[in-house]
Amino acid sequence: MSPIAVIGMSCRLPGAADPAQFLRNLVAGRSSVTEVPRDRWQGATGFGGFVDGLDAFDSGFFGLSRREATWMDPQQRLLLELAWECVEDAAVSTADVRGSRWGVFVGAGADDFRHRYLASGSFDRYGHMGTSRTMLANRISYFFGLRGPSEVVDTGQSSSLVAVHRALSAVRAGECEAAIAGGVNLNLLREVTEQIELWGGLSPDGRCHTFDERANGYVRGEGGGLVVLKPLEAALRDGDAVHAVIRGSATANDGGPDLPGVPSAESQQDVIEAAHKAAGVSASDVVYVELHGTGTPVGDPVEAKALGAAVGQARKVKVGSVKTNIGHLESAAGVAGLIKACLMIRDGVVPRSLNFVKSALPLDELNLEVVTRCEDLVLHQHEVVGVSSFGMGGTNAHVVLGPPPAADQRGQAGEVVWCLSGRSPEALAELARRLLDHDPAGHTPADVAWTLLHRTRWDHRAVVVGSTWDELRAGLAKVVAGNSFAVPQGWAGDVRVLSAAGRHLADGDPAPVLGLLGAARKVPSLPAHPFDRAEFPILPEVTVAAEVSTTGTPEFRAEWKDSPDRSWLVRSLVERELADLLGEPLPGNASAVAFHDLGVDSQAQMELMDRINNSTGLSLADTDVFDCPTIDELTAHVNDRMGESCA
Repeated sequence: MSPIAVIGMSCRLPGAADPAQFLRNLVAGRSSVTEVPRDRWQGATGFGGFVDGLDAFDSGFFGLSRREATWMDPQQRLLLELAWECVEDAAVSTADVRGSRWGVFVGAGADDFRHRYLASGSFDRYGHMGTSRTMLANRISYFFGLRGPSEVVDTGQSSSLVAVHRALSAVRAGECEAAIAGGVNLNLLREVTEQIELWGGLSPDGRCHTFDERANGYVRGEGGGLVVLKPLEAALRDGDAVHAVIRGSATANDGGPDLPGVPSAESQQDVIEAAHKAAGVSASDVVYVELHGTGTPVGDPVEAKALGAAVGQARKVKVGSVKTNIGHLESAAGVAGLIKACLMIRDGVVPRSLNFVKSALPLDELNLEVVTRCEDLVLHQHEVVGVSSFGMGGTNAHVVLGPPPAADQRGQAGEVVWCLSGRSPEALAELARRLLDHDPAGHTPADVAWTLLHRTRWDHRAVVVGSTWDELRAGLAKVVAGNSFAVPQGWAGDVRVLSAAGRHLADGDPAPVLGLLGAARKVPSLPAHPFDRAEFPILPEVTVAAEVSTTGTPEFRAEWKDSPDRSWLVRSLVERELADLLGEPLPGNASAVAFHDLGVDSQAQMELMDRINNSTGLSLADTDVFDCPTIDELTAHVNDRMGESCA
């Protein structure tokens, strides 16, 4: 198989808001499994890996009204944010991918929000799409304007790694130029955990004791992660930062003969060997395997036997499981392991696997070694790391990753311009603050400049000019303080640099600044554009606004017949109903803004016309709203029809 580069990553995992924090936790040997938060399962006790901030979302950033976002599964909201952060990490502009054949592949299996929504009996017209699992992928495709495949994969606990496999296949087959792939899983309903407990899968002490003699089940975790995948040849051509290279992958099913849910060592061995064959590697090339590693007394012996047969006969292989750090993320477990493996390869480190003291398994005979202390990872170009993920119904996946080719030191020294932009002045200042706190180790100021210019450019801009890290950081501090043009004090550099910076600040044109850079590399893990989040429910409310009456009120219309303020009354009606539809106050400049740009889709626009008809007694056509797509135009049209009706 042709090699595929991982050029972008994002994650929201227990204890970690991004891959950098995730890696710090892993290296520190930190467990992010906690007691159940008091506000999650209504005072229930127990343990789990939980994600903070699920009740916060920036609906305006994604062009959504508050009402629509309220009725969206938090998994959809989380994936939209992760997709944005992933594309930002890849230093790709949304303008460059809109209309392109990028694919989206999401592994998912939980429907907690939908179950509560249907059980509540409190329905909203946004609820159908907002709770449909298919929209987990399609929301991303719609927001970015992607024309490639857009699919949700459900193979149980292996879903996200199978989704990555599907993405790799689609990229290699030419179905898409690049792909966003990964998975999500949120534990919103206590009843699901109670069901799993009845099945016998959960650890009584709330820990995953992977390959340890204390293995007694797993602890549930939640979160999500995405990666951007692109052919390695194209990534190197475009100067992308390559976290790791996926050499091959495979999926398969146990196919019996045991009961569903009982793993098969033979099938697991087969899928690992198939992935090796696809990657063009042998068992002797495998240095480390990120286990499925749930810590169950049934699953661990089967996986150890399979791995010993597939790899251990050729060499001693080090193994570990991220589930010991964050719990079992079920449909998102595979991508969590994949991101851990990418971080290991990129940063040259092997974190220790937690909760391991002594094994009851014959690990020495199988030639397997659980990593019990943090170690350096040095991979030769032929050596690889494996990632396994196995599904409850027997659908298994294995992915083989290796190091990227040695990168050229392309970024030159000298004077550079960092071009920052934000959706608002506050977002611009916050981005500067995050960059000020960030250490782009191993990269030059020119690399950072190159990366910032390849991201999405917003209307609010600032430029920072300098030739050293100290000068540039001092400039960032000025942007944080509200300045838009930051130049070192007493600076007497090339006038062309100041001219290029001024032009970018004035019109956002990146060409003059790019012309100064020459060759440079994209920098991975630069801080992404910040979100301005508001609070949203993580489960549906039981009450909703009363439905609009279907009975017209002609006497209300008669009230307006001779009123000198009729136009103002009509405008007030339109604005009131529109704000109620959106579920939030209208912005101050809304009068001439197209309804679509306010976050009102075509169905909501027709509902707006129904409300106006019911309030006025008119019989306006639904299509009138498309001919009058702003408050100003619709007010004038309704007022004219009111005048004709009252004449």
